[in-house]
Amino acid sequence: MRIEVFSDMVCPWCYIGKRRLSIALDQVGAKPELVWRAFQLDPSYPSNVTWTLSEAHANRYGIHGEEDKRRQKLVTDLAAQVGIGYRLDRAIMANTVDAHRLVKHGHAHGKGTETAEALMRAFAVEGRDIGDLDTLNEIAGEQGLPPLEPGAYTDEVNADLALAARYGVVGVPTLIVDEKYMLVSPEIQDLSRFLQQHAG
Repeated sequence: MRIEVFSDMVCPWCYIGKRRLSIALDQVGAKPELVWRAFQLDPSYPSNVTWTLSEAHANRYGIHGEEDKRRQKLVTDLAAQVGIGYRLDRAIMANTVDAHRLVKHGHAHGKGTETAEALMRAFAVEGRDIGDLDTLNEIAGEQGLPPLEPGAYTDEVNADLALAARYGVVGVPTLIVDEKYMLVSPEIQDLSRFLQQHAG
């Protein structure tokens, strides 16, 4: 089985989806090939600003005050159910193109899944700026990776974005199983039955 995981590192739902996937795989004893695919929820997000998540919600998306708090509490409570302690109050929004390059860098060294999770944790738990190249290279070092070279893996990231369009991916997390089955965020909540039916 091959599972392509389309995600964006600044999507709090993606870290929850990643953890739910790990739990389901453990439950059924499946060991598929996992391929992390790039997807950008906001590819035009400015790289020259440093906003907290709440500031980005207000300035970029028009989500303010109590509505922002409600949304953050909802996703924080769901994260806690799968053992992740979100601290979205200190999350820093970022353009993720370079973070996706780092995932490709990790994959090239056999650590794609570990690098993807480290970036999600850096954003949603640790309050680190994953749009900052120095921060990305710190994370690379923590994963035992050499520094990320300027421009490296750009073609691979662009190929993923084009592939997402061909598959019809419009939101994340989205899983593509064996290039035949698409599972979107609500379906990722209970993967065990699907994996039991399709794991070979």
